[in-house]
Formats: sequence, structure tokens, C-alpha cells
Amino acid sequence: MRFRRAPKAKLGIDMTPLIDVVFLLLIFFMVSTTFVANPGIKVNLPTASSQPISEKPETLEVTLTKGNRVYLNGQEVDLKNLKSGLSTLAEGKTPPGLLIRADGDVPHRQVVTVMDQAHQVGITQLSIATTQPER
Repeated sequence: MRFRRAPKAKLGIDMTPLIDVVFLLLIFFMVSTTFVANPGIKVNLPTASSQPISEKPETLEVTLTKGNRVYLNGQEVDLKNLKSGLSTLAEGKTPPGLLIRADGDVPHRQVVTVMDQAHQVGITQLSIATTQPER
């Protein structure tokens, strides 16, 4: 007499709870993480008590650092080549705005030079970035 053997149950690990935990951790870290704008460019902005103005999405950004470095949208450029960089980025679009992030120790002459080059390209909406005074 031949008896049939009962089929053996396949052993395995259920991955569903592990995947749930990983997704919950991923969501937690995404929500709790803060992002810093331009973490590589250190600028000590001057303070002002005025309220911030909302930026347009097509706003260009020029950063002037204490070490006489100039950055256009996060990329370092020479002050002499800034005009051509601005014209390239503003080409074929409605005139974008320009946000100037100048360190408090940058000479006024350098800020005026950037403003003049932007005006020559056709950018007329200029903003200067500041920080709120501590209370």
C-alpha cells in the first residue's frame, strides 16, 4: 500500500511588513528634512524690517560674496561675463526678475555694476535679498 505524502509547505519570509516599515521611515525622513537654499555660497545678508516679496518662478539670482566672487543661479561667473550670462538666461522669455543676494561687506560699486548690466540686458525688475532682524 502506497500512502501519499502530504506536500511540504514552502518556507519563506513575508516581506510585506518590512516594506511597510521602510516606506513609513522614508515618508518620515522626507517630511522632517529641511533644505537650505544655496548651502555652498556663504553670504551675510544685510537686515531689513520690510516684509518679504513673493518671487516669480522665472526670477534669476545673482550672488555677490565677500571674496569678490559672483554667482549666477548658483554657478560662478566672472563679473565681466555676467552680462552675457544674463542675456543668455533671459533670451526668448518675458523679462525675468533679478534677485541680488549681496553680502553686507560687498562694495556698493559692485552691486551697482550688477544692476547696470541687468538693465542693459532688459531686466528691469530688481530685488535685493535681506534677512529679518532678530527680535
